[in-house]
Amino acid sequence: MSDTNIKIWDTCGYVRLSREDGDKEESNSVTGQKDLIRDFLSRHPELRECDMKVDDGYTGSNFDRPAFQKMMEAVKAGKINCIVVKDLSRFGRDHLEAGEYIERIFPFLGVRFIAINDHYDSEHRNVESDELIIPFKNLINEAYCRDTSIKIRSQLEIKRKRGDFIGSFAVFGYLKDPEDKHRLVVDDYAADVVRDIFKWKLEGISAGDIADRLNAMGIPTPLDYKRRLGMRYTTKFRTKEESTWSAGMILRILKNPIYIGVLEQGKVTTPNYKVKKIVEKPREEWAVVEDHHEAIIDRFDFESVQKVLALDTRTSVGGRAVELFSGMVYCGECGASMVRKTVPSGRNKYVYYICSAHKSEKSCSPHSLRDCVLEEIVLEALKQHIRQVIDLCDLLDMTDVAWLKKAGIQKLNTRLAKKQEEIDRCQTLLRSLYENLADGVIDREEYQELKKTYTRRKAEAEEQAEGIRVEMSQAMDSSEKGRSWMEQFRKHQNITALDRTLVVSLIERIMVYRDKRVEIVYRWQNEFRWQVELLQRAQQSFSQREAV
Repeated sequence: MSDTNIKIWDTCGYVRLSREDGDKEESNSVTGQKDLIRDFLSRHPELRECDMKVDDGYTGSNFDRPAFQKMMEAVKAGKINCIVVKDLSRFGRDHLEAGEYIERIFPFLGVRFIAINDHYDSEHRNVESDELIIPFKNLINEAYCRDTSIKIRSQLEIKRKRGDFIGSFAVFGYLKDPEDKHRLVVDDYAADVVRDIFKWKLEGISAGDIADRLNAMGIPTPLDYKRRLGMRYTTKFRTKEESTWSAGMILRILKNPIYIGVLEQGKVTTPNYKVKKIVEKPREEWAVVEDHHEAIIDRFDFESVQKVLALDTRTSVGGRAVELFSGMVYCGECGASMVRKTVPSGRNKYVYYICSAHKSEKSCSPHSLRDCVLEEIVLEALKQHIRQVIDLCDLLDMTDVAWLKKAGIQKLNTRLAKKQEEIDRCQTLLRSLYENLADGVIDREEYQELKKTYTRRKAEAEEQAEGIRVEMSQAMDSSEKGRSWMEQFRKHQNITALDRTLVVSLIERIMVYRDKRVEIVYRWQNEFRWQVELLQRAQQSFSQREAV
């Protein structure tokens, strides 16, 4: 037979390498696979190389790979009728899809398929042996992929729990430590931008206006900043060569606890190595490490910002800043929010707060209060509360209350132990009831009545025990926090006027009643009451000891 009768195949070599395959293994490297395929083609003149497709960094668990899809487009266009791979594992590790291509799709399209190291050639196949061996090899390849996926997942989970940072890129404001890529260090330039963002938000500037301010200042976005540092960072949200700050970017920064030193990882996962759909994990399954790295933002300021973000923060008429009491004023009668209303009066305007329930549904009394009057009342009340906090702090400094805190917690522990004994006793009685019924000690009516009684007693004891635990938790929490919160009031002891930062930092809510009475709920109000009670008890104890 002459060479002119030899069929020439338009051939495409296909190369795939994923991270789990080990990119340091020379036999599996992209270059190694290319050299093997070209050497094979050189020894088979009927195979004319038309192209070489490479998927570098793509898993073999599915066929959603860009180079593979382009190769299949060329096949359907009639440009390629032969595909050569190093081995079946380079082609794919999903045995069902790989089998579908090899057994059905390629024969239907008239494509010759060659796996060099597996000695498989669809043009010269042994039907009996190949029908058994090829599916078996595909199953082994898939099992390898599954086993590798499980190992990688477990290794990453261990690293997360250990506190290792495993992200590809550090969040804006931080860099990976050059000496340890699993640690984060502060990036001074970006950290200053983050501090400005938090500062402006506390001053009442909206997220959109903060974004506009950063764009006007020429501050690069997190994406562009990473690129300027030489990082190969990409995102599907990028639509322009130079991106711009947006309200969404600002909000993501403001809500991220990483800036107070908290590392949260493992928030999302995929169902398995085949299904790549992103699934959000419940919060209790996240890997959270406190004090993981140096904080950029003070915890107090971060909590204040979260409070601001939760409020209904309406901007002022100028549109640049949030109103002083926005989202913080409520009706003391019905609990509805009070809305700000402006009424023109000649050259002046009359601004006041009115209950939203009355304004919309007339379901509450039509009481209102002028904004300037409310501001004066709040300023004077806040001044007085600051003085009270400072006086309390000074008195506590002169009084030994540590022993009293410890005694209080021990007392609660004793109460909890006795309550647990009561629960156990009820449980024992409930278990013995059936035996008494079976032995004829009690009849069924007595059994039902006693069971109801013991069940009720047990439920009451469990509820009371839970109340004691909550009380213990509050006492221990107050003890651990100490009096650091008092310093937030002390540093504002010389205030002469209100601003948005001061209001959201020290006040939880403001309630206005129909008789114009104003009630203010301050931050750390429970801690304040606890410390007052502790001081009173300490003073009483001291007086009793003196009397003796």
